[in-house]
Amino acid sequence: MKVQIKLILNIIIVLTFLGCSSDNDSNNTIDENNSEPVETLTITSSKSISNTPFSKPREAIIFDDDLYVVNEMNTYKYDFSSNNWETVNTNSVGVALFPYFDYNVSFIREGKWNIINENALWTFDFSTNNWEKIKEFTDNALISLIGIYHNNSLFLFSDIFDKVYKYDFENNTLIEHSTFDQRKNYGQLVKSVFKIGETYYFTKLSNYNKISIYKWTDNFTKFQLLNEYQSEYIAQGAGFVYNDNIIFGLGGEAAVGNNDKFYYYNITTNEFKEVKNNFYEGRYVSIPVKHNNKFYLIGGQTITNNESISRETLDQVVFEFIEE
Repeated sequence: MKVQIKLILNIIIVLTFLGCSSDNDSNNTIDENNSEPVETLTITSSKSISNTPFSKPREAIIFDDDLYVVNEMNTYKYDFSSNNWETVNTNSVGVALFPYFDYNVSFIREGKWNIINENALWTFDFSTNNWEKIKEFTDNALISLIGIYHNNSLFLFSDIFDKVYKYDFENNTLIEHSTFDQRKNYGQLVKSVFKIGETYYFTKLSNYNKISIYKWTDNFTKFQLLNEYQSEYIAQGAGFVYNDNIIFGLGGEAAVGNNDKFYYYNITTNEFKEVKNNFYEGRYVSIPVKHNNKFYLIGGQTITNNESISRETLDQVVFEFIEE
């Protein structure tokens, strides 16, 4: 009789254990199924949408839904709706520098396109399609230029020196605005200033493959270093703003090759991540443009068999956050 009772008790214990184990397995399965998906910024498409009638673009801007591009000799206008290029000026020599360790600051002021670099300030009248040189510089204070045009004020500084200037449009002079602790220069992205909301950020390279993110503060007198990221070689790369993210990537030069990757920095989390999927080829000195929330790259160089080849294309890159 005692043997039978023990046997019955053992069976109950085993069944109880199996039931608990089954509950635990069920709970584990539920937890896995309820795990939150992770959103990853992804290139879902990158392709050429138009051939360009030029090579080696130097600067570009959007005005009245049209794209204007200047190279060494000419200025061109592109109509997105008709996919048509038009040469609007054939006397554009000296207006913009080629963005290979030389940089331009480009903005619209009083209905005209302004381009300033270490050599001069130029304006383009869209009604006459003519360029005018407003001011020539001779002191090299604006070598490797970074600048912001905000509320009718232009703030500029050289990536070589330690002074921020405010441009006086009435007298066409540079006024010293502030000083900062200069760090060693390793080049820049082709466009290194990014506006998110009412805040301006800019990037500098603390090495050819290391990018630093800064924020302008205190009426553009100070820079706050936010974070740094080790990447592939990204000097002469491209960048965009997508929601609260600064996207940057590509870059290179003939001696080291070129990069086909993009990365992004989120201003809320202060974190860097790599964009999933790469651009369709390595590229550097491409001019980045954003229009109607679409991202474009104009021209640039790619390296094939250790030779730098100019691309004469307008490319579109599609970025999307994909749940995984």
